[in-house]
Amino acid sequence: MSDDGREGPPGFGSEPFTDPHPSGPVIDEAIRPDVRWVRHRSALGPLPRWGLVLVVVLIGLLVGYRMFMDWVNDQMTPSDLPGVEVEFTIVEGWSTNDVVASLGYVDVIDNPAMFRQWMRCPMGIRWLIDCEPGVEYSFQAGDYVLQEHLSFEATVDLLNLGPLPEEVIRVTVPEGLTLEQMVTRLLRDMPLFEEEELRVALTSDRLAWLHYPRRLSYRLVEGLLFPDTYQLDEATVSDELGLVVRMHQQFLRVVDELDLEARAAAVGLTPYEAVILASLIEEEALLDVDRPRISRVIHNRLTSGWRLGIDASTRYAVGKTAGEAMDETDLNVVSLWNTRVVVGLPPTPISAPGRASLEAAVTPEPGPWMYYVRTDEGGIPGAHTFAVTASEFEVARRVCIQKDLGCG
Repeated sequence: MSDDGREGPPGFGSEPFTDPHPSGPVIDEAIRPDVRWVRHRSALGPLPRWGLVLVVVLIGLLVGYRMFMDWVNDQMTPSDLPGVEVEFTIVEGWSTNDVVASLGYVDVIDNPAMFRQWMRCPMGIRWLIDCEPGVEYSFQAGDYVLQEHLSFEATVDLLNLGPLPEEVIRVTVPEGLTLEQMVTRLLRDMPLFEEEELRVALTSDRLAWLHYPRRLSYRLVEGLLFPDTYQLDEATVSDELGLVVRMHQQFLRVVDELDLEARAAAVGLTPYEAVILASLIEEEALLDVDRPRISRVIHNRLTSGWRLGIDASTRYAVGKTAGEAMDETDLNVVSLWNTRVVVGLPPTPISAPGRASLEAAVTPEPGPWMYYVRTDEGGIPGAHTFAVTASEFEVARRVCIQKDLGCG
């Protein structure tokens, strides 16, 4: 009751306040005695806040898991496509760790540490790296032929096949050899080959290519035998035609893989012209990075109607090989293969181009260059300098001469 006898609102007057709703607002007199505070409780309670925290935590865990799995996959994925062949030997008495370490040393496996874990396949990480538990890996001592940048599964599959039989003979034909140089090398490395039979094999009708130009009045498979390493067993070690056909089939396979026909047309060449251009690149380039740039110079000169002026073609015209000096008579010889004299491409390839040169022939790097000369630019042996103008080229050529890099 108030002093005037009227009833006041609850909490006013001398009567102590009693909350008629115990579950309702709570008056807190401990904070400030002279002020009555009311603490409001959420009708929904604490669960929604904890639910939000739980959702955030779960999202963080999922993101972290995804990042971790991406890292694991990156560690298990080769850094590049399968590369060049590698002759690999497992020595008698080697442990599995010795094999793994050696595979990493020769770049067959890009991550030996992860490969080792994959082979062990411990219980705690089986669900992470997709390995086979309980497998005991043991590889036979002997010689193997592997490749750079193989996957874990592909490496184990090849090793499980066992070493090469001792009777297998391997012959390697490197990029850039002329047909005559190939004949010399094969006769040297294949003692059961006969020169007459080998030369007959080189004229076989089985060495056919749809894009070989009919205008040529002779059959010359220069550039159409793919440089690679080939294995022969006892049954084929004396089969000259068999090896030559295999080399040609490998050429056709690579040409098909590169889609050479369509890509040559896109840069204004026939497939055979692309092989000719690739052979010039093969003879001129010393570094893979320079191949597309040298290709561009050749394309630019062809478009402009300039003579190519490639010394390698002149050497081919006079029957000399790389490194052999040429005199004034050689440089001015009248020959369809002497690009110092004639305009355009030679009528045939001048050597056997590899995959990188074939690729560069139909994928020239964009650029205005009209000249190139070896200068070992940037201190990199074999690097060329590329120039747009004659004056820029002359400056680079003087560098080549000063460094005695074969510019004459």
